[in-house]
Amino acid sequence: MSSSYQISFSKKNFILQGSGNFLENYTKVQELGIGAYAKVYRVQNKKTKDVYACKELAKSKINNLEKFKNEINIMSKCDHPNVIKLYEIYEDPRYIELLMEQCTGGSLFDKLIKKMEDEDETFSEKEASIIFRQIMTAINYCHNQGIAHRDLKMENVLFLNDQKNSPVKIIDFGLSQCVEKKRLVQVLTGKNYGDMVMEAPVGTPHYISPEVLNGKYNQKCDIWSAGVILFVLLGGYFPFDGDSDNEVYKAIKKKKFVFEEEEWKNISNEAKDLINHMLIDENKRYSAEEVLKHPWFAKMAPNPQRLRGSKKFNIKQLENYKNSSNFKKFVLTYMATRLKEKEIQELRRMFLRLDKNKDGTLSVDEIRRCFIQLNEEQKLNINTKEIQDIFNSVDLNNSKKIEYTEFISSMLEESAYCQEEKLMNIFRLLDKDGSGKISKNEIKKALNNENIRDQDLNTFIQKFDLNGDGDIDYTEFVNGMSDINKEK
Repeated sequence: MSSSYQISFSKKNFILQGSGNFLENYTKVQELGIGAYAKVYRVQNKKTKDVYACKELAKSKINNLEKFKNEINIMSKCDHPNVIKLYEIYEDPRYIELLMEQCTGGSLFDKLIKKMEDEDETFSEKEASIIFRQIMTAINYCHNQGIAHRDLKMENVLFLNDQKNSPVKIIDFGLSQCVEKKRLVQVLTGKNYGDMVMEAPVGTPHYISPEVLNGKYNQKCDIWSAGVILFVLLGGYFPFDGDSDNEVYKAIKKKKFVFEEEEWKNISNEAKDLINHMLIDENKRYSAEEVLKHPWFAKMAPNPQRLRGSKKFNIKQLENYKNSSNFKKFVLTYMATRLKEKEIQELRRMFLRLDKNKDGTLSVDEIRRCFIQLNEEQKLNINTKEIQDIFNSVDLNNSKKIEYTEFISSMLEESAYCQEEKLMNIFRLLDKDGSGKISKNEIKKALNNENIRDQDLNTFIQKFDLNGDGDIDYTEFVNGMSDINKEK
């Protein structure tokens, strides 16, 4: 291993393994929901006063603990603006506590019911297209990561807040299947990973696809479920219904549904065409990417194509980030995972605008197209090598893609992160033992890598460890984060 070895990390490294008793660190404020295996609470951190949602799983009620470990693994892996964030995991002999992003806007199902009760109407096509695009970009991302959700329904789509333009978040990956290993085998054998086969008949009546009922299916089961969601958002009733689950299943297997004249007379042909391509035989059904390319979206909710006037796209900030030390990037990434939505909403919109193919990541070509546009508008004269160098500096885990958290961390301006409260909170998270210093062992734990060589760790922290004692105290931490010019 050479001395130029770079320590890599990703969003997954910053999902904390909680230490101590959960209730020593958090207060249960309110019960939000209850299921067969889990309760969901609103909780508050006793030190920082930050509020989260907490999913509490009772081990005694779980027949297959590995299934829930699978949910944790999938949530840890997902890094998308429309997928719920997982922050911290506590486990003791009785419970597993999953600390997650709090969504206060209610579910899509609740929102539709309220709209129908209060206004006697469903969502308009424009409203539905804005919501549905977010759902489908999240599903497209999951499918590109080898993840099938398998329980997509309106109850599992939450609004982050009560605002009119609130983003939506996909939740509940308890039935999800990570088919990454199958995907790898199929890539090696030259087969299309769209042929991934699952057999467990899981899902929710009304949303479940016919091939799932038949016990042999792939990730396109999510497209069927999404088609049901779109149908209900526009029509106000389920396309496949009955007086019992068995009757619903019989209707689903027939794959016959009707656009009732009264409910659908003012709905566009494009919307109906899209639904027809989703609620159809698996081999004819659209992929998530094909759904997002459908003309209905362009007609109802066109994406802004230009970055003109975007004050947030700060080329200078990207250049500063490129010249920052690896440890500073590590801290900024940690911070990016903890920032509230309102603090990064402009960056979230920019990320989604740059992500032309809606796969939930940014390729070097997508970044290059952005810089070409900015070169034309601002006469920047940034060449291809400089673009590649910037791309490589942001791609912290060497995946050849810029992931959502990587993008957010690279675009954070000093004014956004060099605040006493934010710096202190991140320092405390890293200073696990409360010693007032961040040790190399604590950094190893944060990186989830106990095998990093000391010499590589010394290089990793040298711009912060000014007295060379191998630890980073708070003064060194603040100085390292605030003095950008020192790192050039």
